[in-house]
Amino acid sequence: MCIRDSAVPNRSVGVPLVMIAGICWSTSGLIYRLIENASPWQVLFYRSLALFVMLAIWLGVNYRKNFFSIFSNSIGLSLTGGVCLGAAFTTYILALEYTSVPNAMFILAAAPFITALLGRMILGETITGITWICMIVTAVGLGVMVGEEVSLGKGLGEFFALCAALGFSCMTISLRANHTNDLLPTIFLASITATIFAFFMMIIRSDVFILQTMDWIYSSGMGIFQIGLGFLLFTSGARHLKAVELTLLSLTEIIAGPLLVWVFLDEAPSKAALSGGALILGAIVVLAVLGSNTKEENSTVLDSAV
Repeated sequence: MCIRDSAVPNRSVGVPLVMIAGICWSTSGLIYRLIENASPWQVLFYRSLALFVMLAIWLGVNYRKNFFSIFSNSIGLSLTGGVCLGAAFTTYILALEYTSVPNAMFILAAAPFITALLGRMILGETITGITWICMIVTAVGLGVMVGEEVSLGKGLGEFFALCAALGFSCMTISLRANHTNDLLPTIFLASITATIFAFFMMIIRSDVFILQTMDWIYSSGMGIFQIGLGFLLFTSGARHLKAVELTLLSLTEIIAGPLLVWVFLDEAPSKAALSGGALILGAIVVLAVLGSNTKEENSTVLDSAV
């Protein structure tokens, strides 16, 4: 996620806001497991629709007459970013359907490294030596996790999680190419993309649009609180913190997510998930700490909340 540093930073404000944002994001797996009867496409539809309504109100109140101007810098890149993020929203829900929450979240944590590789290929950005090393470690971690599932004749959920990470990375590249640091308009477009796609998939599958009350509350709540509120808190808190601090504090999502389903639903991560996840998280920490010492502090930061 891309955020400007504030002219008057206040860490005592920024730290709790970003940590709470990470906790909001971390609830996706737990909430999805609490849904009893809704299909993944029904969940995606109401999650995305609720997010769309929330952001439409938020952006409308904050931009008012300039609402449409926020998409005018480069409509092509904005739409591309929205479609890519919408695809990430979609495939992440499918990942939660077909694999464990720890596997999905640990794999999604690899998104920054996919972004670095795409940035090199598409935008010609430089990849430092420490980044290459961290990318290799991340690839090993992914191999450990995915390898176990494939050996068991599974792996579909891990594939969807990788697709989600790729979609988020492509969205990030579109933001960089567009030279913008405002992610909320892109999330707004992504909510439209995901809602439309889920709508047609529900029609094709003959899914009903009426859900059980609690399934509807959980699905809509994911859009409003898990994604929407999470990003609003992150946007507010990020103005007060450096990029390296944001990267480390954002790990709250990846750590808390598996713990929540473990504690409340007894969905324990496998040894392979713990080993591979530890490698990925370790690579992120090393890159955040050492990377900030090898180049000028970046004014932007990336996260992978979906």
